[in-house]
Amino acid sequence: MQHLDPETLALLALGEHPGDVSTDADRAHLDACAACSTELSALSEVSQVATTVTAADVLVAPGAAVWQRIHAELGLRDVGPENPVREPLAPPVDDGDRRLSVVRDTAPPTSAPRQRRLLPWVSAAAAAALVVGVAGGVFWERQESTGAEVTLASASLDALPAWPDASGQARLEESADGLRQVVVDVDAAATPGGYREVWLLADDLSGLVSLGVLEGNQGRFDVPAGLDVSRFSLVDVSQEPLDGDPGHSGDSIVRGALGAAS
Repeated sequence: MQHLDPETLALLALGEHPGDVSTDADRAHLDACAACSTELSALSEVSQVATTVTAADVLVAPGAAVWQRIHAELGLRDVGPENPVREPLAPPVDDGDRRLSVVRDTAPPTSAPRQRRLLPWVSAAAAAALVVGVAGGVFWERQESTGAEVTLASASLDALPAWPDASGQARLEESADGLRQVVVDVDAAATPGGYREVWLLADDLSGLVSLGVLEGNQGRFDVPAGLDVSRFSLVDVSQEPLDGDPGHSGDSIVRGALGAAS
């Protein structure tokens, strides 16, 4: 029986839409296969734990018995968890009826059943590592985007004449490593057939810099390094048509000047 590959199970555990990462045959197999269902359930638990940790959670070093079991399973020399070393493998030998087996120079020959048991274990471990790595990346990205920023300036975004019911807020933030970002929150009726773009305009309207496309009502945009925000102090959100023109459409929804943070 061909089981689902670890990457597919890991993506499903992370919450990806089944239709995007698996076929009808994959999903039928998952419904019928207890082994794959159990592995998916275990990976889903790992994903849930990894994405719900907080800054208060502390990693606990595993005990010596855990490393001993890992070393025994993978055939590692016991030189400590920081630097495990796999024993060198001897060249394949012919056992007489053309079947080849791998022999370690410090351990008995490894049987075929053990190899078959080891491969699913390694695949599951790799899938779990993928889940933890991706989920951990999401966690740290959230921490970095919400943890150490300082608000340098803020703005109330006022509606332009064509958008009388619109409103918004913006703020300029700087992280500990010097990255500046404009955070925008806009309340305006959706208009089909176009998109919204965020800009920084010179205070005398003599120049402008596009920060990017606003998806939904909120967005966070990097400010180009070296840009003088004391000159480009106006935050502008525009309605743009799908015409391939990278310039400002002239249809501003809201606009406001960044001032000292309150």
